[in-house]
Amino acid sequence: MRTRYGFAILPIVTALLCPAVVHAAEGAPEEGTWFALIFYTINFLLFIGILKRFGVPQLSAFFKNRAKVIRETATKAEQAFKDAQSLAAAASDQLKTLEAEKARIATEMADETSYQVKQIAELTRETIARIERDNVVSVTAAREAGQRRLRESLASAAGSLAREIVQRNFQAGDQSRLLDSFVTKLGEEARS
Repeated sequence: MRTRYGFAILPIVTALLCPAVVHAAEGAPEEGTWFALIFYTINFLLFIGILKRFGVPQLSAFFKNRAKVIRETATKAEQAFKDAQSLAAAASDQLKTLEAEKARIATEMADETSYQVKQIAELTRETIARIERDNVVSVTAAREAGQRRLRESLASAAGSLAREIVQRNFQAGDQSRLLDSFVTKLGEEARS
């Protein structure tokens, strides 16, 4: 491990401790020298080497990890979407079932209501017929009771009139003749 870091650490420590060595040229900069080109090329290659050695593996691991997290999130999102779709389908099926159940219950209630209305109408007709029969019976009974009272009143009045007439006009001879006629009729009826 030390040998890997030693290669990278040495130029950094040198640059920090001896900035004069890094900036060795004191005079006017010469343009287009081979030394500057080689120095910059070596610096660039060192920079690329340091990046390749230390930065690229970490960046690669970071991007691999990030890609893995994104894939996992996408997989979870797809699964959640599929679950949501299945729940929506189940809810839709349940809603259809509930609509069918609602329609069936409404039909049953309409049928039951119709049946109850028919029962009430039939009971009403029977009650009307019974009331009419009771009315006829009551009227007949009242008429017969009235006729009976009228007969009783007439019989009572006739009896009173007959008693008065008999008391006024009935004589002792009439009584014996009436008795003889009654006994004769009884005797004829007994023989027949």
